[in-house]
Amino acid sequence: MKLILTLLPILLTYNVYGTKVPSTVLDLNDKFLEVKDQGFWLVKLYAPWCAHCKKLAPVWEHVGHALADKNSQITVGKVDCTRFQTVAHKLKVSGYPTIVFFRNGIQIPYEGERSKEALVDFALKSAGPVVQNIDSRVQYDDAKRTNEPFLLFVGDGEASELWTEYERIAGQLFTQTRFFKTAQLKHLPADIKLEQRPAVLVIKRGYYVQYVEDESESLEKFIRRERWADFPHISASNIHDISEDTNKKLVLAVFDQVERIDSRTESARLQKMFEETATKVRKDSELSSAFQLGYLEGTEIANSVVMARLDMPNMFVLNLSSYEFYLSDDKINESTVDSVMTFLKTINSGHSQALGGRSWSQRIRRMLFELVTNVSDMFYHQPILTTCLFGVPIAFFSIITYSLCSSDFSVDREEIYPDDEDIDDEEERKYHRNQETDFSELEDDSDGHEKAD
Repeated sequence: MKLILTLLPILLTYNVYGTKVPSTVLDLNDKFLEVKDQGFWLVKLYAPWCAHCKKLAPVWEHVGHALADKNSQITVGKVDCTRFQTVAHKLKVSGYPTIVFFRNGIQIPYEGERSKEALVDFALKSAGPVVQNIDSRVQYDDAKRTNEPFLLFVGDGEASELWTEYERIAGQLFTQTRFFKTAQLKHLPADIKLEQRPAVLVIKRGYYVQYVEDESESLEKFIRRERWADFPHISASNIHDISEDTNKKLVLAVFDQVERIDSRTESARLQKMFEETATKVRKDSELSSAFQLGYLEGTEIANSVVMARLDMPNMFVLNLSSYEFYLSDDKINESTVDSVMTFLKTINSGHSQALGGRSWSQRIRRMLFELVTNVSDMFYHQPILTTCLFGVPIAFFSIITYSLCSSDFSVDREEIYPDDEDIDDEEERKYHRNQETDFSELEDDSDGHEKAD
C-alpha cells in the first residue's frame, strides 16, 4: 500500500506530461488541390528546414485552437512543400512560410504580423461577408466594442453609384478593414445625424467622419485615409500602407511590448500622453493634414531608420517617402503634450533639421548598419551555429591564403635539366671545341704551303 501511494504521484505526473494535446491543424497533401475551392481554408505552406517556419509552428497550433474554440467554419491546415512539391508549384510559392486564406476559390495572401491575434483576426475577416449588415443597435454596439475603426454605408438604395463604389472598395480591403451597411438610422446612436442618404461614415473611437461627395476627393481616397485610428499600432506589415494612404509624416512612439500594458511603468504613462496628443493633433487642421501618430512595439524598425540602437521608450518622426527622420532634443521622459505639439509645429514650419534620406552615402551606411546588426543578433541568439556558419569558411579561406603566401615557387635547375642532359651538353661542347681545333690546324697548314711556294 505504501509503495502504491509512493508511486501514485509519479504515475499521475507521467500521465499529465506524457499526454499529447490533440492538434486542430490538418496535415495536408496533394489532395488539397482538389478541395481548396470548397469552403474556407487557412493554410500554411512551409519547409521543415526553414527557421521562420519553426518559429511559426507553435503559433500556428494556437491559431488552430483559437478558431476551433470560436466554432468557425475555417479549416486550418499546413502543407510540407518539400514533400508535396506539386502544391507549391501550383500555388506559386516563392518563399517560406507562405500563408494563404482560400475563400471559395479566391486566394487571399497574408502579409501581416505572425502573431496569434493578428492571424485569427485576418481569418475571421476573410471568412466573413465582405459587407456585414447592422440590423439592430446591439449589432452596432458589438461592432464598435473593439475600438477599431470601421466603415458604414447608411441607406436603402443599393442601386446607387455610391453603393457600387463602396462595395468595390470593400472587396479590396475587407481583410484589413471592416465594412458594414444599415438601412435604418434608428440602429445608430442619436449623435449621428445625417442630412441626406445614402451616406458613407467612418466610425472611430468617440467620433465619426462623413464622406462628402465632391470632385476633389474620391470615395476610395477618403476611405483609405480615414480607415486608420488616431494612434494605431504600426508594424512592418502596415507601415507602408499607412504612409501611402494618409500621405503624412509618421510620428512614432517606441514602446516595450510588456511595459506598455503595465500601468505602473513610464511607457504606460507616455502612451496615455501620446493618445492625448493624437486627439489634439486631430483637432488642429494644420497638423492633422501633416502628421499621423502611431506606436511601435520594439526597436527593430526604429533602429533601422535611425541607424543606431535606440532605448525604450522613445519617439521620432519619419517621412517614409524620403526616409528622412527627425529627433527631438527633449528627453522622452520629460515630454508632455505641449512639448510634442511644439516639436511637430517646428517640423511643419521647416525649422527642424531632417536627418537620413535616400542619398547613396546614406544607403551604404544603412546597408552596413543592417549587416552588422543582423550578424550581431545572430551571434547573440545562436552563437554556436553562427560561429560555425562564419568560422568554417573564414578558417578555410585563411588556410588557402596562408598556403599561397608561404609557398616557395622558385624552381631548381636540376628539376628542368637532369644530369643526363648536362652530360650530353658537355660532350656536345667538347665536340664543337675539337672541330674548331681541327679547322684551325688546317688553316695553319694551308698558310705554310703558301709560304713554301
